[in-house]
Amino acid sequence: MGIFVPVVKDISLYREIVKNMVNPLEVLREAISNSVDAEAKNIFIRIYRNEKGKFSLEIEDDGGGMDENEIKTFFNLGDSKKGEKNIGEKGLGTKIFFRCDSLSVETNKLNYKSIFAFMESPWRSLKEEKLPEYSLEFTEEKVYKSGTKIKIENYLINNPEKLFNFYVVKDYILWFTAAGSFKNIFANFVELNSYVKNMQIAPRIFINDEILGIKEELAGTHQFFQPQENPKEDESEKVYKKSVNYCRHFGPYHRSTNINGEYVSFQLYGTISGINCRKEISRLKAGERYKTRFGIYLAKDFIPVLKSNLIQNKNFHHFHLLLNSQNFDLTADRNNICNRDSEKVKWIFDNAKKIINEDIIPLAENGYFKLRKEEEIQYLINTKTDNLNKRLKTYDELENIDINDIALRKIPDNEDQTALLFAILLSNSKYKQKIRYIDSILHYATNSTTDLICLDKEENVVLVEIEFLLSNIFKHEHPFKTFDYIVCWKIDIKEKSRKFLIDGIELELCTENGEHYLRYLNNNKIKIIEISNILNNILEENGVNH
Repeated sequence: MGIFVPVVKDISLYREIVKNMVNPLEVLREAISNSVDAEAKNIFIRIYRNEKGKFSLEIEDDGGGMDENEIKTFFNLGDSKKGEKNIGEKGLGTKIFFRCDSLSVETNKLNYKSIFAFMESPWRSLKEEKLPEYSLEFTEEKVYKSGTKIKIENYLINNPEKLFNFYVVKDYILWFTAAGSFKNIFANFVELNSYVKNMQIAPRIFINDEILGIKEELAGTHQFFQPQENPKEDESEKVYKKSVNYCRHFGPYHRSTNINGEYVSFQLYGTISGINCRKEISRLKAGERYKTRFGIYLAKDFIPVLKSNLIQNKNFHHFHLLLNSQNFDLTADRNNICNRDSEKVKWIFDNAKKIINEDIIPLAENGYFKLRKEEEIQYLINTKTDNLNKRLKTYDELENIDINDIALRKIPDNEDQTALLFAILLSNSKYKQKIRYIDSILHYATNSTTDLICLDKEENVVLVEIEFLLSNIFKHEHPFKTFDYIVCWKIDIKEKSRKFLIDGIELELCTENGEHYLRYLNNNKIKIIEISNILNNILEENGVNH
């Protein structure tokens, strides 16, 4: 029996790590994590085109810098010398920098030599099944100012200007990198200092987008909208005038325990807020929605990793909650959690859910969602009042009917009024004889396929469709054989006009012996009762000019 050691093909690993990058912006996440681990107070990000016009990036910091061993680790695979309190532990993240034409690193460590590293065509080498090589140059003099500058020239991604413009970069940094950490909120929890490095330190970020010509300095912390529980009204809003500007904060919640002798803890913080507040702290990518962006995120090192479904609420996207735990084990690309089924993570989720369900959601219901409900009710009241006022103003402009022995005084201006007048005329023994075909109404329903079930003059049950204008029969998507007769206020289509029902049956308007009908399938007929014509006949008989 032989004993064998598996062979690891370094070139394939390098290439797969570089190729399988989920989001090209991750290059900034990795660079910023390294800068924060190096205790940088200032991080400078430059977006530009090099002298060949190629899209390039430069990330510079004033952190501790690297010596010869550390810079070799930077280029090696899985060779991280960082401690457990650092963000980058696996030595894989910086390899996504290799997707470029050239990569250079200039680094200075106090009382050590300045080092310049250069790697030519790393991506091409990997595609050609070769490990990329790099050179190191050293100065003889010791330096007295520390820091590191990384240049990625011709970053090989599609449409770089779409992803790496100032607005997208700013949003990504403040949401998904160590410069968007929310550890500052928990800085007073002394025990966390044993697990998270530099709890009190947040770097300043300087973005210089030379392509768009925009510069801005950012505070390197996650952005939450400020508390605003009695907000001003937004006059541009129709319904949610105040709640769009509402914001309430929850936390900080810190819980800890011991499981199998290991310290386990989580930290929870966030807000419930209206859409204006959410817009203020985010800039969505093309096709992204606020429902996609907001909710509850799982985080490690106080950096959001991915969204979670811990909030079982249809309005989850009104929340902006972050759940951090140093007990989460991240995948190599830091885009997922790989120990969800562990006893530690189950305890974290169970206790986080308890806080959410017993504390956060009740407060949100009694504050934010109560305000939204009140606004919805008020909007409904206002809308109905406005509609009534409009109706009171407009009905008087309608023409009078001028028939004293019927109860209706105004001509119809909608389908319901047409149905009402039709019923009134049928109920009047003097005018009922003016209505051909139909004797009485059995049932009326506006939410049914056909409006009326009636009896015709021969006591047969027939289906009658009511329309204000005849042309509406083709607009309201009525299928064939759902009506035998049509009652309308007015015929508004020309004779011999041909139109199709929703199911493709062609109808043609015809007139014969003063009667209108729609002809279909050779010579079959759907009779039409035009109420305005009947009304005119009654008025003429009564000697009324109209």
